[in-house]
Amino acid sequence: MFGCSTRHKELPANLKGIKKLSIYSLDKEPATSIKLVRGVTFVAPKKYSIGWYKETVSFYSWLAGIQIDNAGRVYIADDKVMKIHVFNSDGKYLKSLGRKGRGPGEFLSIADMKIVLGKLYISDFLNFRTTIYSLDSLKVINTVNGRQTVNKKEVGGINGWVRSMLLLRSNGTFLAGFTKHILDERLGSPTFNIGKDRPVKFYFMNKKSKIISGEIFQIKKDEKILLAQFGGRVSSNIRPLPFLGRTIIAISNNNHIYITWTDNFLIKVYGADGNYIRAFYYPFRKKVIHRKELLSLINKNDWNRFVVEHAKLPKIWPVIYSMIVDDHDRLWVSVIVPQKGVREWLVLKDTGALIAKFTWPDNRVIKTVKDGYAYAIETNQETEMQKIVRYKIEMK
Repeated sequence: MFGCSTRHKELPANLKGIKKLSIYSLDKEPATSIKLVRGVTFVAPKKYSIGWYKETVSFYSWLAGIQIDNAGRVYIADDKVMKIHVFNSDGKYLKSLGRKGRGPGEFLSIADMKIVLGKLYISDFLNFRTTIYSLDSLKVINTVNGRQTVNKKEVGGINGWVRSMLLLRSNGTFLAGFTKHILDERLGSPTFNIGKDRPVKFYFMNKKSKIISGEIFQIKKDEKILLAQFGGRVSSNIRPLPFLGRTIIAISNNNHIYITWTDNFLIKVYGADGNYIRAFYYPFRKKVIHRKELLSLINKNDWNRFVVEHAKLPKIWPVIYSMIVDDHDRLWVSVIVPQKGVREWLVLKDTGALIAKFTWPDNRVIKTVKDGYAYAIETNQETEMQKIVRYKIEMK
């Protein structure tokens, strides 16, 4: 299927042959306009908000997720202090859940957070477990341990592989990714794999860490890694960088899976049963990469600065910066554009059809959309301190 004003020759060669592909055009303005009206600001107490700072130019963030319950309370997952900050709908700080550690109600990492069937699920990747809170008492009611995948040997093709990704689904199960080769940047090592494909295979997994599906899909790379060599020093970026392609996976309330490799605006859709449904594509003019511009964004003491100074850089930026799914199963996708200081946002149906688009400052990134509100993380460009702001969504 093709958009009426888009020709087949506009599709990049590496994307041809994709089944059930729709190609859309942005030649016409959407019938719906969108306006975001600034509202409540959520800020943790000073003893916690000291960690609410931007991490230079990488995608790493203290923010591990935002969830809103039916009472309007807002849960903000803080991966730096290993706490879940709880606010009322007016922005008043109520309490925090959890702390750093290995005991009950403690975390070593907060990889994902989701409200599932009236309970708050916290996925702790480093502790290999999921902590479940009651939304009534805000107390721990269960801890599901999952250190080992119990039937990995029985699943063809991943025996000996390592679980590398874990995403919560709205029925309490997981989308789990497994990789054979962890990152090895040691030059001369027989397992050195910078610049090589590191396949990740994905399966559904239940609360008892048992794989309950066949392979759903596979990605060739988790993220791009740059290797820099200069003056006898060898280094690679230790965190994802926004000018390098990466994989984004988003799961909707009805458990549809949306996956994109950010180099192109191509999004694939899988159903709740794991079966492939469709893919859609938008053509975008890409932004050119300039080393001086990148260096101006990185502090001199940042580990990644050496890499940006001396590595061979790609010529162009990726297209997609972020992607989320809202409570009406609409996609909110932000796009990197040549214009400085802004990003373009597209709101799409699950088919890929355009509902609305708008331009927004690039220091604001929408992380969650629910009940007619968008929750965005905002960065003060002078202090680099961050906060969460709720916007009312007006669509006409």
